Amino acid sequence: MYLESIFTAGDIRQQLPAEAKKFDVIDKTFKKVMADTAAKRNVLDTCSVDGRLQTLEQLQTDLDNCQKSLNDYLDAKRNAFPRFFFISDDELLSILGSHECTCVQEHMIKMFDNIAALRFGSGASKNVASAMISAEGEEMNFRQPVTCEGRVEDWMTAVLAEMRRTNRLITKEAVFRYLESGSRTDWMSEFQGMVVLAGAQVWWTWEVEDVFRKVLEGDKRAMKTYSKKLNSQIDEMVLKVRSNLSKNDRKKFNTMLIIDVHARDIVESFVRDSILDAREFEWESQLRFYWERSQDELVVRQCTGSFNYGYEYMGLNGRLVVTPLTDRIYLTITQALSMRLGGAPAGPAGTGKTETVKD
Repeated sequence: MYLESIFTAGDIRQQLPAEAKKFDVIDKTFKKVMADTAAKRNVLDTCSVDGRLQTLEQLQTDLDNCQKSLNDYLDAKRNAFPRFFFISDDELLSILGSHECTCVQEHMIKMFDNIAALRFGSGASKNVASAMISAEGEEMNFRQPVTCEGRVEDWMTAVLAEMRRTNRLITKEAVFRYLESGSRTDWMSEFQGMVVLAGAQVWWTWEVEDVFRKVLEGDKRAMKTYSKKLNSQIDEMVLKVRSNLSKNDRKKFNTMLIIDVHARDIVESFVRDSILDAREFEWESQLRFYWERSQDELVVRQCTGSFNYGYEYMGLNGRLVVTPLTDRIYLTITQALSMRLGGAPAGPAGTGKTETVKD
């Protein structure tokens, strides 16, 4: 019954013609056996027909072969677009068996973290994906819309590549336009939440290292001055959060405020502990963001670990409050990854292990 609905669908028959013909033979033979069984109500007479056992055993063998061919087909699709591993066989078959590109919409949230849908055009451009929409309704418009025609794994790969390409271009623009309009909060209003987070952390890293340079040049109060600047930025953010904002803007500023408070706390600890050199462990152990001009890429560093930013668009999924324990988990995991190892935070349920890893 499970395979009947699959192999009778037009698209799967086209993709697996040999298996579809084999299944038709199995289906026809099985129905004939059932018809004979219905005609002979006596169990002994039905079961003792010559060759009945061999027929049923052969049907089972052929069905197993059809199931194996189907699994191999689905595995090939998943290897072509690995995010298909996140959805079930039935869900993948519903996508592969549809002519409409909108068939992926209900499964986007499983294949992309916190992404609810793609935005498709209408009329002549109904098969063109022009944006990603997060679960909160925030949008990221593709710089180059993707035509969703042909094999689904091919155009979904193109959508993934365009998401990363667009996110990189927007992030680069945000980094180079920081404070261009004057106000930091105005700059934040122009870009998506995760772009703002990345851009702000790039500039915080540069500003802290610039303070270290000033200290080396003789300005011993540079770190205290910068600490006051961070406090004034937080005051500005608090006023912005209290103003009349949309739901998504409020969430974006709240998330940024969490990161700003952590950045302020780090700088205040530098002031308290007289950390005045960029080579000290207290600074090396922080998660630092750099836009490398030579590579033209965003790079994340912590101690000996160095990683290219992934540009995975995740909407406004928020951030946890960063604590000393969170920092230690970041440090442990980045060092493990730099040595091609893994990490698994352990602890009671509901304490933020998964969210910390995602952050």
